[in-house]
Amino acid sequence: MNPYITEVTASGAVKATGGYVFMVSLTAGSDAATLELRNGGAAGTIVLTLKAGAGASVVAPIPRGALLSTGIYMTLAAGTAPRASVVWW
Repeated sequence: MNPYITEVTASGAVKATGGYVFMVSLTAGSDAATLELRNGGAAGTIVLTLKAGAGASVVAPIPRGALLSTGIYMTLAAGTAPRASVVWW
């Protein structure tokens, strides 16, 4: 297994079909930021929410992986220039 790492700076699909997520991180810009990891698309089920204060980073490791069966989607809400990364397979 060779996992993938994807960085996003706006809401969008990481993988349109199902996959396993092993780690999610969020780095806020000049103000607080929020990230929602969703199973499916923009209206999919929220499975994880991360919040980071201005200039801070938050990491959520998922050692055994979490199956998002209908797609991996990340919603970046609030914040100026936030960045998020996900390790998936």
